[in-house]
Amino acid sequence: MRISAKRIRSFSSDERGTTAIVFALCLTMLFFVIGVAIDSARAWKTQSVLQEALDSAALATARAMRLEGLNDAELKERADSFFQSAYTSRTGGKAPVQNLTLTIDRSTTTATLSADVMLPAYLAALMNVKKFDISEVSIARFDAKNVELSMTLDVSGSMAGSKLSDLKAAASDLTEIILDQNNNGAHHRIGLAPYSTSVNAGPYAAISTGVSTGLPCVTERPTSNILKDANPNAGIFGKKANFCPQSAILPLTDDKGVITSHLNGMVANGMTAGHLGIAWGWYIISPDWASIWPSSSTPVAYRDEQTMKAAIIMTDGMFNAAYEPQNGDSIAQAKVLCDGMKAQDIKIFTVGFQAPASVLPLLQYCASSPNEFYDAQDGDALRKSFRQIANQLTSLRLTN
Repeated sequence: MRISAKRIRSFSSDERGTTAIVFALCLTMLFFVIGVAIDSARAWKTQSVLQEALDSAALATARAMRLEGLNDAELKERADSFFQSAYTSRTGGKAPVQNLTLTIDRSTTTATLSADVMLPAYLAALMNVKKFDISEVSIARFDAKNVELSMTLDVSGSMAGSKLSDLKAAASDLTEIILDQNNNGAHHRIGLAPYSTSVNAGPYAAISTGVSTGLPCVTERPTSNILKDANPNAGIFGKKANFCPQSAILPLTDDKGVITSHLNGMVANGMTAGHLGIAWGWYIISPDWASIWPSSSTPVAYRDEQTMKAAIIMTDGMFNAAYEPQNGDSIAQAKVLCDGMKAQDIKIFTVGFQAPASVLPLLQYCASSPNEFYDAQDGDALRKSFRQIANQLTSLRLTN
């Protein structure tokens, strides 16, 4: 018994083999943890793919609701098609979707799409984690309205050469993006207000100035309405410039060919009376000018629920020409005009094209928000800026 007790005491204090036992236990636990981590990563990836597919399908459905006028069954089919294409192609059918549900609100052009996924666990099942329940929802609203857009474009002498070519290309890109949506039920229209030393009012010069002879150059009017959008009946405009841009203003139109022709016909020369360009860009979309423009170019009322009024102000240099000293220089007048446009809920985008630092504060001032100001340093950046503006004016948005 003494020998047995001694041996027992010796065994109890023997640590040989303990490390192996502990290591085995830790290895088992590490295996379980790694298994859970791997399955959790699978779940996270599936959740990400599910959300992206729902977003894509919801956006497509909201767009179809707004532009194609599909009925509820057709919208459900469109949502299913877009979702399955986006989801199955990335999951290979290994995580089947349950309860794909579409809810539509035609009053706000909103599509809500939700789905559930039950992802079976693999290694995590050893830790009694049998599955991962994943649920996601996406809410998309097509809040782009019909667009009335004026483009105030600098065609002064400093724009000659490649810069003018880049501007024509950028404005053409924007025109293509916006007016192509008219094929799907939208009613977008665009007008042009090229400017340099003055504005060429074309056939509208006589009614604007009260003078039917001479160049169709138009300058600001020396009246209290100089910085408002009142039509010529409230005060005629000046004819104090001896030079006009070759391209005349173009009232609102949905004819892509007409706009492209006007853009291609622009020639760069003269100085930079930017405030005149801004003023005529405003007149083009102002309902106060409805009696002046042709019936097909008549602007709708301010704050029309179905229409967004917007203006692009583009320049490559400092505003440096004005004609009525009592009204302030071109910069001062431009600021007041921009204030007036914003007061009428006109969204203003401003674009500097290789512009000097001295003019950027004015463009930032006139822009409706910092996101509506662009500082393009080359032709590619200019085209990108105009495309972004076009997409913003006609875009869908996710609300969640």
